[in-house]
Amino acid sequence: MGFLERIFGKKKEEKFEEKKMSLKEVEDFLSGKLKKDFEPLKESVKKEYENLQAAAIVMQDQLKILEHSPYSGENDTMLIRKAVGSRKSFVNKMKSLAQQMQKPMGDDMNSILSFQKEVASIIDETDKKTVTEYAFLKELFEKEAEKVIESFRQISNIGNELENMLKKFTESNAGLLKAQEIVSELIRLNEEMEEKNLGKLEKDMKELEEKRKTAEDDLKKLTGSDEWKTFLGMERTREELKEKLQNKKSEFVQCIAKVEKPLKKHQWSAENKILNHYSQGSFESVLSEDPRGEVFLSAIKEIRTKIAEGKMDLKDSGKFAAVIEEMVDSDTMHKILEEYSSISEDLIGREEKIELQEIPKRKSELESEANKLRREAEEIKTEIKRYEERRKRMQADKGQKLKELENLLADIEGKKILLETN
Repeated sequence: MGFLERIFGKKKEEKFEEKKMSLKEVEDFLSGKLKKDFEPLKESVKKEYENLQAAAIVMQDQLKILEHSPYSGENDTMLIRKAVGSRKSFVNKMKSLAQQMQKPMGDDMNSILSFQKEVASIIDETDKKTVTEYAFLKELFEKEAEKVIESFRQISNIGNELENMLKKFTESNAGLLKAQEIVSELIRLNEEMEEKNLGKLEKDMKELEEKRKTAEDDLKKLTGSDEWKTFLGMERTREELKEKLQNKKSEFVQCIAKVEKPLKKHQWSAENKILNHYSQGSFESVLSEDPRGEVFLSAIKEIRTKIAEGKMDLKDSGKFAAVIEEMVDSDTMHKILEEYSSISEDLIGREEKIELQEIPKRKSELESEANKLRREAEEIKTEIKRYEERRKRMQADKGQKLKELENLLADIEGKKILLETN
């Protein structure tokens, strides 16, 4: 123990009183304190509001006079047009201002503060937007326009008086107002951070996953069914028939290629349209106009005769003669065309049956549903992730605001406030 302590005794430690409060209690405390501090001001504010309404009524009367005032003694057409046009715009803007001044103000502090801000804003905006119009307007309607401007100045002065009055209040209660603002922010953060928000997302996610699994199970069951296997068999047969048709077209081209030179020579002399289709390899035209290959058979028979009689000048005529002989004996072209037509008819019938099948439509619907549910589930996953990241940021923001609020409350109350918040 020190010398002074032995003489005067040990100095007592100064304790800073502590108090526990919930956010709701703080909100009520601040509202009550601000309401109490604002109460003496309400009568003065009400009086200024009444003055504002009275000035607005005077302005409306002055605007009616301006709106219907005639003009005389001016021959400048351009000036008249500009002045009259400016009058209409000027009157409309001032009318809007007067109407805003007569809006209900409300009786509580927040409504009054909000009303004052709106008044200040529209007065400033109207002032800026009517300067040019007034400059043209006063050339023809100086007396009437000046009366309106006098009313505007009166409204502006009342607005300034109201602003100064409330400014003193907000400055002297800055700590309380800031604390109230922070409480509102904390309440909002608590609402956004509630677990039920995340819980709803997770519930939606679970429901989507269950629906997706059902759709995928149904799809798996469908693709494993005998009906689906039968359908796949029908599709395979269709593809096989398409391939056979293509092969028959290739046989047609190869057949023509073997006798192309003599056929073209014969075609020039015969001037036969159908033979022209053969020479050009126009399979569909041949199939339509010579389905049994009779014109082709007749032509190669004539070519065979000409070669035998030496009436067709051909290199390797012997080779062509042998090829033609084989074609005539086996009736090659007729077989190609007949088999193609038969396969084509079979294919058309099978395609009609495939078109009547419902199972591919059911499969497509199940696939679309499963994909849709999968996309929706991914979107919710992303939303959950974003929410959790946002929640972390909000938690940090909440911590800072709580600390700031506790400091403000300590200054206001002179004691340490321990905030009880979720």
